[in-house]
Amino acid sequence: MKIIKFFVLFFMVSMLGFSQDSNQNSESNFNVEFIEHKVKRKQTLYTISNLYNVPIDLIKKYNPVIKGNKISKKMVLKIPFITTVVMKESTTEVVKKEVLSTKKNQNIFDSIPKKKSINFGFIAPFNLNKIEIDSIENSKEYLEKLNLSTLSLDFYSGTLMALKTAKKSGIKIHLDTYDNKNSIEEIDKISKNKIINSYDFILGPFIPRNINRLSFNLKSSKVPIVSPLTSKKIEINNNVFQSIPSVQSQRELMFIHVDSLITKDPDPCVMIIYNSSTKKVKDELLKRFPYAELIDTDLTMGLVDPEITDSLLVEQKNNLVFLESQNLNVITSVSSLLNSQISKERSINLLSTYRSETYENENISYEHLGNLKFTYPSYFFPKYGDELSELNKLFIENFGKLPNKITLRGYEITLDLILRTAHRRRLVKSIDIGETKYYQNRFNYKNKGEGYVNESILLIKHDKLEVHEILSEK
Repeated sequence: MKIIKFFVLFFMVSMLGFSQDSNQNSESNFNVEFIEHKVKRKQTLYTISNLYNVPIDLIKKYNPVIKGNKISKKMVLKIPFITTVVMKESTTEVVKKEVLSTKKNQNIFDSIPKKKSINFGFIAPFNLNKIEIDSIENSKEYLEKLNLSTLSLDFYSGTLMALKTAKKSGIKIHLDTYDNKNSIEEIDKISKNKIINSYDFILGPFIPRNINRLSFNLKSSKVPIVSPLTSKKIEINNNVFQSIPSVQSQRELMFIHVDSLITKDPDPCVMIIYNSSTKKVKDELLKRFPYAELIDTDLTMGLVDPEITDSLLVEQKNNLVFLESQNLNVITSVSSLLNSQISKERSINLLSTYRSETYENENISYEHLGNLKFTYPSYFFPKYGDELSELNKLFIENFGKLPNKITLRGYEITLDLILRTAHRRRLVKSIDIGETKYYQNRFNYKNKGEGYVNESILLIKHDKLEVHEILSEK
């Protein structure tokens, strides 16, 4: 086992797949660059805006062929992004704008770090042995597919940018990067490295079984192990930080919200669409809505009869539809069906106690979800717009492309861990800081007796093409 240094490889693969045309305006001292995007079936301006983190108005500005908000399949759009030739603000200032925290938490940035030198390890399943360094075409084909390697590289680019940002605050950082190849044997080798116990924290690995193995191997160690991406249950030993709230915690917050809806309207028309994996959720909802109509998609082969929904949803009451399925076909068909049944006389609100990554699929219409005022709990805020412009510039300047959700996650969690450690000397002592807020992610770790769990959960509501956070009554 050896620590890997592959910055050359990373910069090579980060540029794959991008064909860019640039126009330079010397008077304004900025570049406008473009990525060509061929519209796919069911894509809308909203989904494309989310895909590239570019505001809809900016896309429309450079594509006069778009009339209103209508786009068609196979239409080729120029997706613009702007980079300044000379950054007008320092990275530190950008970070200060980024953090939307309480006055207490703001002191993390305003005060002088108590610990100015931080060492940490980064472990991810890069699977570099599967990438042919001498073959650009083969590497491109492999990396174009969404897999552990692409996910690791996206996350890692965010981590690298967080290091640059933190260094602007005067913090010296040493990073050791490990490729665990998604292998238990490799995790065991990494665990035996004597340097492991000297880290201020370890970020990764990504997969629950690998996290469990590493935490088991290091259970007598005091080095914090931070799980960066999974909400699935992991073994929370006293040195483990789970940075994504559990599915159960997210559902509990949603049930509190549902109870508040009942207080406001005790007699809505309710429909619950579920399957075998969510029967317990269905039972919890039935305790609150004993007369709810039930549709088990396992019994209907994943289909929902439009005549049934049309007959069950009424005009005189609020219609609440709980979609408790993570099946892509069910989600797309139900959201499309319900959207078609909205009228001036009948409103329909779509809710779910858990929104999985399935909802990131481009075949799901965000326009339909907006019309249905889709409401759900989430560990991150799906914010894509002008607020990200400064951060977008930093990533384009360094990697030549915009950050996606995983990249932003890597940036924000790494920056948060570094700053917490720098200002409390030890990560475990930083839990008294409370909640820290960034563009998309929030962190509020609580001691669960054995280990720490992030309990920052948001309630998100779609409304037309906008997405809002609604205040919970927890």
